[in-house]
Amino acid sequence: MSNTPVTAFTGLVDTVAQLVEAVADDQWTAPTPCSDWNVSQLVGHLVTGQRVFTDVMAEQPTSQGRPEQPAGTESTPASLKAAVRESADALAAAFARPGALERTVQAPIGEVPGAVALHLQTVEHLVHGWDLARATGQKALFDDTTVEREIEFARGLVAQLPPAPDGPFAMSRTAPADAPAIDHLAARLGREITG
Repeated sequence: MSNTPVTAFTGLVDTVAQLVEAVADDQWTAPTPCSDWNVSQLVGHLVTGQRVFTDVMAEQPTSQGRPEQPAGTESTPASLKAAVRESADALAAAFARPGALERTVQAPIGEVPGAVALHLQTVEHLVHGWDLARATGQKALFDDTTVEREIEFARGLVAQLPPAPDGPFAMSRTAPADAPAIDHLAARLGREITG
């Protein structure tokens, strides 16, 4: 099977959904490396982002890149797990539609090609999947080819955004040279890499 950006994203959101499905009952209030959110809030953020970008990628979007809203009525572990899977499947299908990556779409950060929207969501899922794995003691098996591709995208993205504390990411950090690619991506987006 070819590793196109869309097929890679489909595999990625499945990996993240599996991480969510494996969260233990006593882990939902645990802190995450993304200091704004605990596990439950992080998962709610992913659900909201998936729904917003599914709408952004629609032929006739209704949100016009609306700002982030609460995840909805998902307030229990079971409902969050179901919502992650449902919204991930819908988003992967939206990116896979013919012509989706070539169209200009109105993302929350402004007008971008659909291919850039796919990069944005791929980075989002990689880094928040890393956050979730760290917070819950799981091992996230992300495809290194996908991660390396997104490190290059993130390098350009970070350079275009306002720096911390006004920007969406903390200051870039460095990871040990021998760290996995996913740790290098997480560090670029401000995560502290320890152990």
